[in-house]
Amino acid sequence: MSRDSKTFNLREGSFPIKMELSFDDTDLTQIGDIKESISGKIEISSISKDLFHFEGSIRGIFIDQCQTCLKETEVALDLLSNLAIKDKKEMMEDSSSQDQTHYQDLEHFDIKQLIEEEISLNYPNIVKCIDECVKNESQIKEKKNLPFKKIRDLID
Repeated sequence: MSRDSKTFNLREGSFPIKMELSFDDTDLTQIGDIKESISGKIEISSISKDLFHFEGSIRGIFIDQCQTCLKETEVALDLLSNLAIKDKKEMMEDSSSQDQTHYQDLEHFDIKQLIEEEISLNYPNIVKCIDECVKNESQIKEKKNLPFKKIRDLID
């Protein structure tokens, strides 16, 4: 598989498929900018005709803004993924209770789409500076005024 081509047919070929890949761009708009290439070391194995198992690690470093002070901060993702892959035609009919399932066209399977989905699901909802904002937030919580504290003290 070439570095640019990340689409293949899962219904044909021999398994397991093991690969190391990296890419410098994503179609994700709700996350920060990529600082270093997103890399992955993955393995796809066949369980049955229309069921596959994906396992691997995904790493990436992003630059995003702290939601408190708006400084640029690094967001490092180091994910271990373990999920099932099924054809998207089965999505509505699937009655299994398995939460970790990725649906996609198996004849035109795009590994980059699966990795982008994993990044999107694991990217933090709230980005904070490690240095100042997290420390300040913990100090604010300690100083928080408890409106009924005096009444509780009187009762006790």
